[in-house]
Amino acid sequence: MVELLLALALGLVVTLGLAQQYAGGRASASSLLQQADVQDRGRYAMAFLRQSAAAAGNLGCNGRAVRLRSVLNSDWDDLFEFNLSRPVQGFDYRGDGSSTALGDWMPSVVSLPRQAGGGTVNALDEGTGIRLERLVPGADIIVFRRLKEPGFPLAGGLTPNGDPVVQDSADDRLQAGDVAVVSNCEQAAMFRITRVTAAGPGRSVLRRTSGSGPYDNDGARRLSESGRRYSGATQGEGAQVAQVVTEIYFVGRRGGSRAAGLWRRSGASRPVELVAGIVDLQVWAGVDGDPHDGFDGPNRYLPFSALADDPVIRSISVAVTAASEEVTRRFVQTLSLRNGW
Repeated sequence: MVELLLALALGLVVTLGLAQQYAGGRASASSLLQQADVQDRGRYAMAFLRQSAAAAGNLGCNGRAVRLRSVLNSDWDDLFEFNLSRPVQGFDYRGDGSSTALGDWMPSVVSLPRQAGGGTVNALDEGTGIRLERLVPGADIIVFRRLKEPGFPLAGGLTPNGDPVVQDSADDRLQAGDVAVVSNCEQAAMFRITRVTAAGPGRSVLRRTSGSGPYDNDGARRLSESGRRYSGATQGEGAQVAQVVTEIYFVGRRGGSRAAGLWRRSGASRPVELVAGIVDLQVWAGVDGDPHDGFDGPNRYLPFSALADDPVIRSISVAVTAASEEVTRRFVQTLSLRNGW
């Protein structure tokens, strides 16, 4: 009997040891999986932001030298979704961490396309605005603006009062309602396409009739401030028409969920979640304090709330925080603006 009891005791000790070893191995494996998951989330989030930053300010063949104008009825500051005069724009959270009101960001997000009062404000299409109540308090907002590539080459010369004729394809075409830009290496003009008609095989005419709405064309404004025509693609001047794309990145939650993620509102469409598990986003502008010193690089990084009027931004610094049940990690990276302004 004594020997049996000793055997049982030894067996129990061995079993407990194996159970603890198994539990410890399982916990270690779970921790490693969560770390790998958080690493992937941070990497994916940075990849989206890096791609948008690299394309920001693209206006065709030469983003910096192009003289840009709009022929829409509204001023640039009233066209948030299409304000190419500001390729990069940031909103620095300055609230107490418990709310997401308009004044919790600096500058205020009053111009942001959003849902308010049962409707949509600052947006071309109804129902596509951002819901402030779903944003995560404490996180910044970053905006990138560009032209969609590839553009559509002009099929012939374009006068300042004319309608562009472009070379297109069956797979990808500009559509009525799109806001687009015609540009070459010297000038660019933003207009709204009101109708698209065929002009022969592989060619389309982009009609741009005037209207009275804020996003409609102003009939008194021409596509060239100086009265110069846009040459066709055969003359090698890179004249093209491309759609305007504005990408707004923010940290938000789905309706009824407390799980945060990195979201993006692209163009005039509804916001979509890109990467789950992103709980914070912080951004700083890399400012060139002396743009005429021959060095096109930043000499300091500032929050967007501290920028002076008309800053020259060469890059941005981004900090993304990804989290799982037990692991939280912060990723920091400097993103160059290929078309720095």
